[in-house]
Amino acid sequence: MYKKHYTRNFVTKESVELIHEKSLHLLKTKGIRFCSAELLELFKARGLKVDGEIVYITEELVNEALASCPRNFVHVSRGKKIPIGTVQQKTIGQSSLGPINVLQEGIHRPATADDFVNFIKLFHTSDVIDIIDCELLYPHDVPVPYRTDFMTLAPMMYSDKPLAGLNGSAEVCRRTIKLAQEFNDIHDQVLMSTLVTSAPPFAWDRHMCETLIEYARNGQVCCIAGVGLAGLTGPPALAGNIIQNNTERLAGIVATQLVNPGAPVIYQFSALQTDLRYSLCVCGGAETSVEWFVESELANFYGLPKRSHGCLSDAKDDDYQSGRESTMVGLSALMSEPEVSYMLAGIMDSFNTLGYEKFMLDEDTYKMSGRFLQSVDFSDEYLCMDKMEKIEHSANYIARTTKTYKHDFIFPEFANRKAYSNWEKEEHSISIRDRATQAWKKRIADYVPLELDKAQIKMMEELLPPELRLK
Repeated sequence: MYKKHYTRNFVTKESVELIHEKSLHLLKTKGIRFCSAELLELFKARGLKVDGEIVYITEELVNEALASCPRNFVHVSRGKKIPIGTVQQKTIGQSSLGPINVLQEGIHRPATADDFVNFIKLFHTSDVIDIIDCELLYPHDVPVPYRTDFMTLAPMMYSDKPLAGLNGSAEVCRRTIKLAQEFNDIHDQVLMSTLVTSAPPFAWDRHMCETLIEYARNGQVCCIAGVGLAGLTGPPALAGNIIQNNTERLAGIVATQLVNPGAPVIYQFSALQTDLRYSLCVCGGAETSVEWFVESELANFYGLPKRSHGCLSDAKDDDYQSGRESTMVGLSALMSEPEVSYMLAGIMDSFNTLGYEKFMLDEDTYKMSGRFLQSVDFSDEYLCMDKMEKIEHSANYIARTTKTYKHDFIFPEFANRKAYSNWEKEEHSISIRDRATQAWKKRIADYVPLELDKAQIKMMEELLPPELRLK
């Protein structure tokens, strides 16, 4: 296995067992509210105590549900197959989810359909993004009647990478799954994952229940998250908040397996922290990393695939705060060794904004974080004993760049390592952000459109107005 289990240095086995014990206690004695008549009937059919919308879940049913969750599955599209679970050898990268604004060349504005397409092209050509989310951002200018179809079809029109689907009402979920199946002409495999979040404290609201039911019923992936905000919708301490989030997750996992035993599930980390000075949700603090380390060990304890976030930041600009937070959070994500890392690059303003320049910078940061976690290779080739034995005293090793050097050193695209005078003379003192601007514009200009078959073109023409079709 590729995993080094870094998080065991931060979380004890006893702490994990304590969280599990307290979660089982709360499931049994406090119960969880499910705003879904269908789920309530399923719980009743299993003999659980149900009081109105409150369900009291037993340890036996939790164990049964965990045992039926698959440890491995394959996430497919018409162009790719991605094994997820204990068999995979690296973390899978996933795009943004949910920002309503973009930051472009220092200008902050509402996101549009053009931004939506631009970022699909950036994700498609990225070597760290493997899955593209249908809600990669919120295109304000797309008319409501076309929004679900556009947000589902566009990622498939411009990319053949696997998808993460829309969540929300049963109607939206059925539609996004159906479109993906028909466009890919794949009807019996895992085509989509989606985020399914609790409504803390100790509840699952109607739309998330409907999302869970539709994705589980269709054999698609539910990424189950508890999303308590410490001091607001969760206890005012990390330990208590982690216990509440885990309790809500376990309830959601049980629900998926009642709907469809064997439906794939991912244990979703929470990146929702708080700053009570402003009563706001934040994501770029050290608390995010600390909670992830615990949640990583909980997912391991349950034997479930897990999903972290990536280079998150609360910053409003591509500044020192953005770099600091993105590096710290991105590194801790990789230290948690998740099967999937979503919102991997570009997220800022506490999830509300997707930055063009930040996306390019975060790609670099993510790669550097990965290098940070690679140990020094002490195999014979890299000891270089023959070179040291042959070198003259006070000589040098200057020569053609060797394979061993290229193996050990990485060269970030967005780092100014030249001498100051050369930077002024050769690059006219260009800033890192301006270089990132040039890079994303070139990526989009160099994008090569995919070929669509007749059936795919027909779907696009029948479902989308001309201005939203493939350009």
